[in-house]
Amino acid sequence: MQSVILAAGKGTRLKAKTDALPKAMIEIENKPLLEYSLDALIENGIADVIMVVGFRHETISRRFGTHYRGLKIRYVLNDNFANSGSMYSLALVKDIIEDEILLMESDLLYESRALSLLLEDAHANCILVAELSGSGDEVYICANGKQEITELGKNIPVSSRKKAIGELAGISRFQRPFLQLVFSNAQKDFQNGNLNYHYEECVFRTSQQTIPVHAVPFKDLAWIEIDTAADLQKAQELIQPRIKDKMRQR
Repeated sequence: MQSVILAAGKGTRLKAKTDALPKAMIEIENKPLLEYSLDALIENGIADVIMVVGFRHETISRRFGTHYRGLKIRYVLNDNFANSGSMYSLALVKDIIEDEILLMESDLLYESRALSLLLEDAHANCILVAELSGSGDEVYICANGKQEITELGKNIPVSSRKKAIGELAGISRFQRPFLQLVFSNAQKDFQNGNLNYHYEECVFRTSQQTIPVHAVPFKDLAWIEIDTAADLQKAQELIQPRIKDKMRQR
């Protein structure tokens, strides 16, 4: 299995923190977010990583090179990162992925057990679902009795939000046949000039047309997506101490 990490964005909402470095390189306890994810991959037996980079990409490649603690790292450059979204970044790897990928956003801090849960799930195509954070920026997820995702988005109806089982955690597992359908849909969008949107939008739309994608809920997950200064403070003061406590309790 390969891991694909989307790390092209700048992180404009963090302002001065990301003027000179990618959001993925923001540090918690003197360690970049991206390094926490690489360590989690190693812990879960993943050895092949593809990073899609863009803004200040040399900062990432200088830090990690082509190998990190036994991980093989390949870099794919999104040189249009300023005008494109995460789906465009993901599509850049379509010719180098093999059978199955663990897709990860790069602005996350989480306990490594999150990857284990997703890797152990029986479904071929699945998305990790965290409990609702109340951040105001949630990507809500609803599912049916089979755990097939039926609604996904930040702007779903209020009635649907009340039924949401949680929010997108930014970690997913997909097999190549499904991804080929996603890439096909995305290519049509790109040809129509729509480059700037999130990968989960195309994943969900494709799942409704073809192969269902399943939700993998994780109760009591120590996790956060870092988009703002408030998120960063919460990560430092609450989430990282909680992750360390959970590791000690194993």
